[in-house]
Amino acid sequence: MGLISSMGSPPPPEVQENMKVLLRLCFIAVLISSLEADTCEEREEKVVLVSSAYEIDVRSCLLNPNEKKGTIIWYKNDSKTPISMEVDSRIHQHKDKLWFVPAKVEDSGHYYCAVRNSTYCLKIKIAIKFVQHEPNLCYNAEAIFTQKLPIARDGQLVCPYLDFFRDEKHELPKIQWHKDCKPLLLDNVNFTGLTNRLIMTNVTAAHKGNYTCQASYTYLGKQYRITRVIELLTLEEDKPVKPIIVSPTNETIEASLGPCFFRLVVNKTDVSVHTGFPVGPEAPARDCFPPDLWLSVGDGSFSEN
Repeated sequence: MGLISSMGSPPPPEVQENMKVLLRLCFIAVLISSLEADTCEEREEKVVLVSSAYEIDVRSCLLNPNEKKGTIIWYKNDSKTPISMEVDSRIHQHKDKLWFVPAKVEDSGHYYCAVRNSTYCLKIKIAIKFVQHEPNLCYNAEAIFTQKLPIARDGQLVCPYLDFFRDEKHELPKIQWHKDCKPLLLDNVNFTGLTNRLIMTNVTAAHKGNYTCQASYTYLGKQYRITRVIELLTLEEDKPVKPIIVSPTNETIEASLGPCFFRLVVNKTDVSVHTGFPVGPEAPARDCFPPDLWLSVGDGSFSEN
C-alpha cells in the first residue's frame, strides 16, 4: 500500500523512503523492548565515594568482571525516567558514564545504573556525596583518600580518578600539587611531578600531611576544576630481626652433618622441628646443636633438644 499525503497525492519518493526507515526503526525498538528482561536483579555498592562540589565529576557503573554486559542506563533515586543524554544538561549520561557539569551539594543521593539485555537485567544502587570545602581549607576531610609510604625509601602519591578526563590524545590534564593547602615546590630533587604522580625522594616522617592535586578540564568550551586530596601516612622501616646467639660466646660450635631435631619455643609454645642433611643410608641421626646452645629470635627462643 502506498503512502498518500493529506492533499491526496503521494509524497516525493525520498520522503516515502525516510518514512519507511522511521517505521522500521520504531518496529525494531518495540521488538527489543518486548524482548528485554522484565525483572532486574539489584545490588548496592557499600562504598560511598565523596567528591568536591562545584567541580566537574564523572561516575561509572561499578560492574564486576563476571557480570554480564548490556546497555547501561542511569536513573536518579527510584525514578522510572532515565537521566538525560543531552550533553548540555548539567547532569547527563554520556556513553556509559554519569557526568555532573558541575556537581552541586544537592546532587548528593542515590543513583542507579541498570545493565540490560534480552535475557538479563541488573540494577546497581550507588550512593554519591558532594561536599563543600571546609572553612579556610582547600578540601573537605570527608573527601580524603589515604595513601601510605615507607620511610627511608623513594615513593610516590597518585592523584586518583583522573582517567575520565584524558583528552583526544589520551593525555591527562596538567596537575598542580599542594601540601596542607600551600603550593608545593617541584624542584625535581625532593619532589617531582610526573603526569598524575608526585615522586618523593627519601621519604621521612616530615612528609606526612594532606596533599591536594588540582587540575582543570575543558568541557563544551568551558573550564571546570578538579580537586583530589590525599592524606599521606608514613610507615617505619621494617627491619628484619637478626638471631642473637647467647651461647657459645664466640658464636662458633662444632657440628656433624646428619638429620637433627630441635625444640623451637615461640610465645611459650613448643614447636618440634626436624631438619635433615642425609649423607648416606646408614648415617645415624645426630644432634644439630650441643645441649648448651640457646638462640633468641624476636619474642621466641629455641634450644637443642
